[in-house]
Amino acid sequence: METRIVMKDFEIHSTPLEEITIDASKIIIHLDDIMEERYRISACPYQAFKITTCDCFSVTTYHNDFCFRNGIYHTHILEITNSIWIKELKNNLADECSTFLNEAKHYVFPLQENTIEFVAASFEISRVDK
Repeated sequence: METRIVMKDFEIHSTPLEEITIDASKIIIHLDDIMEERYRISACPYQAFKITTCDCFSVTTYHNDFCFRNGIYHTHILEITNSIWIKELKNNLADECSTFLNEAKHYVFPLQENTIEFVAASFEISRVDK
């Protein structure tokens, strides 16, 4: 398993004040960046989603050297390449002819109290005006 930084110029605030909305086809996450600007991240459609609390998971599991610089941890959106989770989803497809997971990526948002992960082909990020 390897990780890559999705957007090196976007750093998540250490207290991102996240708000998460999920329905049958869409995930929406609102959070603050390092400059305390509010952003909206959305994935539609998505194939899988999970939240793990910091009590049960260490973000260092998804190590990336770029996150550890200047003696501190910087929080970025990560992509897990060669994701075991995507492989498991492919192995359990209800329709063996489905190809939608061929384009899917495993994204990780390490937040203060929670780590949010989802599998989707892509996501959109936009600044929210106050």
